[in-house]
Amino acid sequence: MVFSEKDCGKNIEVVSLRLGNGWSGRVVLSDTQGRKFSRADWIKCLSQPHLLFENVEKILKTEGRNCVAVKNLTMGDNRLKVVIKRHYPEAGLRQFFRSFQSGRALRNFNTTLKLLRCGIPVAASFAALHKRRNLLTEQSIYITEYLENSPDLYTFVSKQLPARQAKQFAICRKASLAGKKQMCHQLAAILAMLHKNGLWHRDSKATNFIVCKNIAGKYKILLVDVDGIKPYFPLRGSRRFRSLWQLAASLFSVSAINRTDYFRTFTTYSNLTGLEHSQRRRIFRELSDRAKAKHLHSAPKNILIIKPSSLGDIVLALPALTALRKSFPEAKISWLIRPEFAPLLKNHPHLTETILFDRKFLGKAWFHPRALASLLLLIRRLRRGKFDAVIDLQGLFRTASLAWLSGCKKRLGMADARELAHIFYTHKVAQYRDCIHLVDYYLKIIRATGASETRVQSPGWLTPFLLPTDPAAVDSVNRLLTAQGIEPNSYAVFVPTSAHGDKCWPLERFAVLADKISSQFHFSIIATGAVSENSAVERLRNLANVPVANFAGATSLSELVALLKAARLVVSNDTGPGHIAAALGVPVVLIFGRSNPARVAPYGRQHCVAAVEPDGRGFDADSADPKHDIKAVTLDEVYQKVCEQLR
Repeated sequence: MVFSEKDCGKNIEVVSLRLGNGWSGRVVLSDTQGRKFSRADWIKCLSQPHLLFENVEKILKTEGRNCVAVKNLTMGDNRLKVVIKRHYPEAGLRQFFRSFQSGRALRNFNTTLKLLRCGIPVAASFAALHKRRNLLTEQSIYITEYLENSPDLYTFVSKQLPARQAKQFAICRKASLAGKKQMCHQLAAILAMLHKNGLWHRDSKATNFIVCKNIAGKYKILLVDVDGIKPYFPLRGSRRFRSLWQLAASLFSVSAINRTDYFRTFTTYSNLTGLEHSQRRRIFRELSDRAKAKHLHSAPKNILIIKPSSLGDIVLALPALTALRKSFPEAKISWLIRPEFAPLLKNHPHLTETILFDRKFLGKAWFHPRALASLLLLIRRLRRGKFDAVIDLQGLFRTASLAWLSGCKKRLGMADARELAHIFYTHKVAQYRDCIHLVDYYLKIIRATGASETRVQSPGWLTPFLLPTDPAAVDSVNRLLTAQGIEPNSYAVFVPTSAHGDKCWPLERFAVLADKISSQFHFSIIATGAVSENSAVERLRNLANVPVANFAGATSLSELVALLKAARLVVSNDTGPGHIAAALGVPVVLIFGRSNPARVAPYGRQHCVAAVEPDGRGFDADSADPKHDIKAVTLDEVYQKVCEQLR
C-alpha cells in the first residue's frame, strides 16, 4: 500500500453562465487534468437543471429535498462520471439572511478553486448553479468529479485497511505500516496547508476525505467536503488545532488506527506549521482529551431497534445487534418486538431490554378504547426513552411512524421502504448490489449510526448470530425426546410447513426424504410447526414409511431453539425455524421457491440452499416466474444437499 505525494496543478479556466428561469452559475472550461470543455457544451448539458436528477446511476444520500447522486454526463467528446449535489436553503431566520448570499454550490465551487490554486489536494469541481428569485437563493446544484472505487477515509481504515493487514505477513506488514505512515503524513499536510493559507475545517471528520489511486497505482487522500472550510479571522489561535482533534474523534472507534497514528499525524502537522517542541506534549494531551470527549458525546448512548417480525427476519437482524454492541459497548440498546417472538431475545447479552409491540391488539386502537390506551402508553414509553438513534429494519408505515412518534431526531431506515415509510426517516439508506443479502443491508444501515465493527467475517466475529439457550428449555426438550423414545443426539428435524402455502415443498417429497434419511443415516425424524399446522404434520406422518414424531405446537419458542440446536440435521422451507437452525450453525438445508435466496439464504452458507437459480434473481424479494415455483426443486436435489451437509 503506497501513497503518492504529488501536489495539484493550478491551470484552471472558469467562465460564468446565465441560463433561463433564474438559473446562473460558473463552470470549468479546463481543469488540472488537461480536460477541455466549451461554453456551448455546458449550456447544452445544463439547459434544464431540474432534469439533472433524472436517470441517475445511483443515489448516495437524501435528506429531505436535498440529494446527492452519481450520474454520467456527456460533454462534447468527454463522458464524465460526476457527483451532483442538490441543496435547498433550510427554514429559519439565519438561513433567510444567508439566502441573500450566493448558493451553497457556488460558495463550495469558489472554495475548491481556491484550494486547488493553493496546491491542496481536493476533488475537482466542474460546475455550480443556483436559482435566485427576488434576490433570494431558492436552490443550488453542485457538480464535482466522481472517483470510482474510492472509499471515504473512514470506510478505508475500518474495512479495507484491516483486510489488507490481515492478509499480509512480516514483509508485507512493513509495507502496510509504511502506507499508514504516508496516510498520516498526507492528512497532516492537508490540514497544515489549510492553516498556512489562513483556513481551517470547522467539521473535520474522516468521511470528508476519500482515498483514491492515481495513474501510478499509489494511494492518495483528497478532501471532498469543502462546505466547512472557513477563514481563521478573528480566532486564529483557538481554531488552529480544532481540525486535528475533530478528525481524531471521528476515527476513535476504528481499531486499525491507534495512538501512534494520532501522534504521528500531530507531529507531522507540528513540524509543517512550526509548533515549538516545548509545547507539543501539553497540546497533544489536550487534543487527545478533546477528541475522546467528542467521541463519547457523539456516540449514541441510547439506541432503539424496530424489528417486530417476522421470526426469520429477526434472526437475520441479529448481526446488526452484535455490530451495535461491539461498536458502542456502553450504549443502552432496546428492541421493539412482537410478544410471540420476544422469547428469542430473552437474556441476549447484547441487548438491554425488549419493548413489546402487540400489533394485532394495537391495530384495533381506532375503535377499541383499551387498545387506544395501550397504544398511547407505548408512544409515551418510546418518548420517555429519549433515544439517540432509532433504526427501523421493518420498513412499514406503522413501524416508521412509531420511530417518528418516539421523538428521536436521528431515524434510520430503508430508502425504498414500503407504504411511504421513508417519509418518517431522517437518514435513508439505499440498497445496492454489494448488500443484496438482508444481513449486509441491515449492517449498512447500522453503519449510518457511526458503527465501525460491522465486518461479520472478521476474526473477532465468532458468533454474529448469537442466540441464547435457556437451560430450562433444554431440560424440557430432553424430557420430550425421552417420552417419544428418541435419542437426544441422533435426530433430524423437518419443518414442512409455512405461513405461506406457496413456500411449502410438497409433503409427499418430505415423506420420501424422511425414508431416505432414516435408512441411510439412521436418524429419528421429528416434524415441527405451529399448532395450526398440526394437520399437515399428521399427513406427513401418514405418508412416510418410517416413524415421524409430531412436535407441531409441542414446544415453546425457547424450546424450539434448544431442539434445533441439538439436531444432527434440519430440512426446512423458507420459514423462521429454518433460519434459526442456520443461525445456530447446525447442518441445514433450506428449500426456496418464490423467495429470493440471495436476500435471505443462510448467511455465508450458500451450500445449504436448494433452489432454482439461487443467485440470478437480482434485488426482488419474490419471483413470479413459474420456473421458481418451489415444486421445481426436486427430491434428488434436496437429498444431495443433505448428503453434502452430513459428509
